Amino acid sequence: MRYFAIVITCCVMALLFSGCVSMEYTGETAPETREVAIFTDSSRIKEKYKVLGRAVASGNYSDVSKSKMMEVMIAKAKKSGADAILIVEQQVVPSGEVSRPLFDTAFDFDNTNQSWRQIDKDVDFTYGEVGRKQPQNIRSVSSYKRIIRAEFLKYTAAPGK
Repeated sequence: MRYFAIVITCCVMALLFSGCVSMEYTGETAPETREVAIFTDSSRIKEKYKVLGRAVASGNYSDVSKSKMMEVMIAKAKKSGADAILIVEQQVVPSGEVSRPLFDTAFDFDNTNQSWRQIDKDVDFTYGEVGRKQPQNIRSVSSYKRIIRAEFLKYTAAPGK
């Protein structure tokens, strides 16, 4: 009984310190892969490929970093047998807002892209203002969530051919 309590406590602590990433995947699976390439632009993919499936990772903006979300997505891609991940959309939205998956747009995942930096700046600027008196025409949002949508890709020919 004591062992069970220790295990439960360790699991709860791990969740609290790691942040919670929700991961959804729909699609096929293939034998597990060791390496997964990440792309944000399909024109940069040199190998022929098929879309193995689609994934959506999300987490609370203040608790989960983009890099943590990508770690979870990469682990899932490896287990699903993907050779690559194509990031198709990134969002920061108010918690509770439902956003329909769109798999036809993307912008660079790194912070060099103006769009993603602007989203971070906008959320960071207003996040600390939550709960303070705001003009009536501005909706107060108590929390935000990050969303990354991607396609898992399987190369159809040997890489580099």
